[in-house]
Amino acid sequence: MGRQLDRRLTILSRVAEKSATGNMRKTGEVALMSVAASYEPLKDNERWRAGAVEQKAEARFMLRYSKRAAAITGEHFLRFSGADWEITGTKVIGRRQWIELTAWQIREIS
Repeated sequence: MGRQLDRRLTILSRVAEKSATGNMRKTGEVALMSVAASYEPLKDNERWRAGAVEQKAEARFMLRYSKRAAAITGEHFLRFSGADWEITGTKVIGRRQWIELTAWQIREIS
């Protein structure tokens, strides 16, 4: 199965630290890896089947399998085309050939 990996995305992790009151607070982010990927916006009928009724940009990203890519979870987020995206699902496709990430757009980066 040939895929056109014609997009670039960055996988990021949130950095948090304890405040003086003992609560964890987000203090930044760190880029874990930059990878080539394919991009496919999810169609409306896929969102309806998934029970999503709100209007938001959702997409599927495919990237080559690697041990580092297989470690991506919903705790990470991705940056693609000037926006941050929350990872809502990860799946290994084939015999360790591809990683499929589903995500929805959190915010535009200004």
